Amino acid sequence: MLQKTVDHVSIEEVMQKLKISRRTVYYDMDKINDWLKNLNLPAVEYVRSVGYYLPDESRKNIPSMADGVPKEQLYLSLRQRIALMAVYMISTTDPLFVYHYTDMLQVSRGTVLKDLQYVREEMKSFHLEVTYDRKNGYGVSGEESDIRKTVTHYLGQIIGEGGWKQLLYHNPDLPFFDFTQGLLPELSKERSHQLYTLINGSEEALGVQMTDEMVYSLSVRFLIYVRRIQRGDIISIDGEEQRVLCRMPEYGAVERISKGLERLFAVVIPEQEVCYFTMHILGARVNKAQPMTGSDGMNEKLRETAKEMTDAFQRHACVFLPNKDDMEHQLMIHLKPAYYRILYGLGLDNPMLDIIRTKYREVFDLTRRAAAPFEKLVGRKLNDDEIGYLAMHFGGWLRRENTKPAERRKAAIVCVNGISASRMLKSQLESLFSALDITAVLSLREYETFRGEADFIFSTVPLPDSHIPVFIVNPILSDKEKEHLLNQINALAGRKSRTQTSSVQAVLDIVRKYAEITDEAGLMEELNCYMSAGRAWMLEKPKPSLSDLLTGDMITVKEQAADWRAAIRTAAGPLLNQGYIENRYVDEMIAKVEVLGPYIVVAPGIAIAHAKPQDGVLRLGISLLQLNRPVSFSKESRHQVHTVLVLASIDSETHLKALSELTSLLRAPESLARLKQAKTKQQILQQIQFGSKN
Repeated sequence: MLQKTVDHVSIEEVMQKLKISRRTVYYDMDKINDWLKNLNLPAVEYVRSVGYYLPDESRKNIPSMADGVPKEQLYLSLRQRIALMAVYMISTTDPLFVYHYTDMLQVSRGTVLKDLQYVREEMKSFHLEVTYDRKNGYGVSGEESDIRKTVTHYLGQIIGEGGWKQLLYHNPDLPFFDFTQGLLPELSKERSHQLYTLINGSEEALGVQMTDEMVYSLSVRFLIYVRRIQRGDIISIDGEEQRVLCRMPEYGAVERISKGLERLFAVVIPEQEVCYFTMHILGARVNKAQPMTGSDGMNEKLRETAKEMTDAFQRHACVFLPNKDDMEHQLMIHLKPAYYRILYGLGLDNPMLDIIRTKYREVFDLTRRAAAPFEKLVGRKLNDDEIGYLAMHFGGWLRRENTKPAERRKAAIVCVNGISASRMLKSQLESLFSALDITAVLSLREYETFRGEADFIFSTVPLPDSHIPVFIVNPILSDKEKEHLLNQINALAGRKSRTQTSSVQAVLDIVRKYAEITDEAGLMEELNCYMSAGRAWMLEKPKPSLSDLLTGDMITVKEQAADWRAAIRTAAGPLLNQGYIENRYVDEMIAKVEVLGPYIVVAPGIAIAHAKPQDGVLRLGISLLQLNRPVSFSKESRHQVHTVLVLASIDSETHLKALSELTSLLRAPESLARLKQAKTKQQILQQIQFGSKN
């Protein structure tokens, strides 16, 4: 963290990002400074009000010093050790004993035995059993299909830790290399290139481009499956399923991959294994697909599902997305492999899930609701990992709306996490740097042949051979990472001024001396917001709650309305009278219902009218009309409405927190019933405040 951040890093940022205690930060920093001292390099500086800073001399010399770090000084987390132990246990073709693990992981026998207990417990959740005998040591018993799913799960954790990037570069100077290379000794530089060539060949034949991470993941999976085949552990696939898979164009591409694997590893790959490999190719995440392979019938179902999901997201989020046709096409490209992953039970871990669920919670919740048409198609509920990937897709398009960077400096993006992550990263960078033109969004393999013009590159992986500056970024940037990135760009441009970082921790220390703090996290957040006022343009826009927007003066109660048009006009009255919207916004809301039908009826008895921000919105606001007698939005009984809300949004995001609270209130049958029964402004406000709190 210190190496790639050109300014100070606060203790809180280290604690949050590495999920460690304050005491551990102090302990680790002492060890780092001891190491730097032994190398005759300046120690890490610490300023109480700002944080840690790595001096330029140390920053410059550390990369060349890294190859001098002995393996015994590298430590893995418990999660990394469990994943490596599980994959090793499943994939090895030789007897496996405790000493093999102590050698590979560089930990004590006691630690290995303790970790093995965790492995045993986790294996049970996959319906597998860890076995042991004196001759062959440790092994795994269970259905081969469950064993293969377990391999995919744990490989996702290993590869997600960055191991695939390090093996890709064959760089033994990188800490994780020794451990992942211990699992895959066959994956020499030459052989990995041959595996890559096989996978790339399938891409060309099918007209797709998989994500870089997916190409490497498939290479490792196929290698481990070949080991299983060599041991005589063959997957079993239903005969009818085999016949379906054999007719797919992906099967022909996998046949060529299988022939290459047979030559490389002197093994015969049975037809059912070729079908199983085909499942993985079908479920692989892609950046591009042109043309779409598969039957016309399936493609038409996916196309219709993408349209329904986009319509549902727009309806639930109360936005109108630009370039809707393009968005639906890109969503369809994402849905096809997701369909086959879910159909064949090929779980795919989403390494950015925690960030998406916290930083983009409203988009995540809205995406879950919009996913209903896809869940109907696949016949089951989507897990959070898949919802997270879809949320990145929708979130990227939300942020793209009304965003056009000025063409003053040029940059390229290299992202290995797929098109959804690339789009989200691009929109964040365009929002952060108004004078930046993103000229290209590239996969790692596209970067290798990139000859376009760029002043610098934002990349999610190291690019050691780049001749222009490279800034390493995460696909989803935190506010602090945005601040660091801004400082890096300023340094590149020769602007020495750094963003002033106020000492929230110092203020907390003072307050703690004289008062009892009942909510330290809340106080810290408030102080951060207050002290960041000078750089508020870099932070996420604050999102008001439902109770902040829907106040008493925004509520109207009437006996009845002449028709649905009159109901919308009456509901919009408070917003219009108080200068939140213009008259044309009301006309546009009515016009949209006339063209699109009663799509604004989002729950039994509830309608949310809205139009685009550019149709006459002056300020963010919500108003509500409660009718004692329902008004009809169509001839169908399900379109009888008691409550009409009007949403006036200023952009595609600021209203999402309030909207998320409203939809949560409407999803709960008891809350919905109480809202319908409310007869006075005070009763309605009580339900709204209850919804905001819960």
